[in-house]
Amino acid sequence: MAVKTFRYADLGLEDPVAIVGFPSVGLVSSITANYYVGQLEMEAVAGMSSPSMPPYCLIHRSRAYPPVRFYGRKHTTKTGRDAIVCLSEYAPKPEDCYEIAQAILGYLKYAGVRQVICLDGIARASPDDVPVACGSGPGSSKMMQKSKFTVMEGGMVKGVTGIMLYEGPEYGMDVTALMVPANPALPDPGASAAFIPAITSMVPGLRVSAKPLLKEADEINKRLTEQAEAEAEQTQSQIYG
Repeated sequence: MAVKTFRYADLGLEDPVAIVGFPSVGLVSSITANYYVGQLEMEAVAGMSSPSMPPYCLIHRSRAYPPVRFYGRKHTTKTGRDAIVCLSEYAPKPEDCYEIAQAILGYLKYAGVRQVICLDGIARASPDDVPVACGSGPGSSKMMQKSKFTVMEGGMVKGVTGIMLYEGPEYGMDVTALMVPANPALPDPGASAAFIPAITSMVPGLRVSAKPLLKEADEINKRLTEQAEAEAEQTQSQIYG
């Protein structure tokens, strides 16, 4: 698989932090990545395609972009950080993850990135499940501490995130993975909202409100409740009608 990189704009970013979000459980990573791009009005700076990626393009502001995209933003405060968000709507096949992860790391190195935050979802097994973090590279311990997520002592991290964790230091980058429990059956914006305070603590100046995500989660839960009640009423009428 040959990954092709398109470069659209040079914003003059200085020591940017990168956030990477590919689809995962509950779509939490891609929901959050897209949310940051929209809320901060970030500009497309690069894209990636390959023959193994789905044959589609995304139209944004009347321009066509490939399945994997990078958006950039200059900080607007004295203590802020420049940022890059890498996202996609498709989950790479396992056999393609390695090359895609390396291509992403290659572009991020070109862009001057030294810190990467990967977003991922894990299937919620019980209401007591909590967000966890793990990392690699000398600076990741401090980033995990700032996130206030529980540090993952053991386990397995799959996909692009897993590969970036062990490949990142080879590119001179600290990689921190944030993982939140989510509903594996439906998009879960409520779980996505758990990323927001963690990223706010980790990246100075990268501040957005989680309220719209929580509102969307409430609306989804309301629709599901109404649907369940309607199905229960229909079942009762079939039994007693």
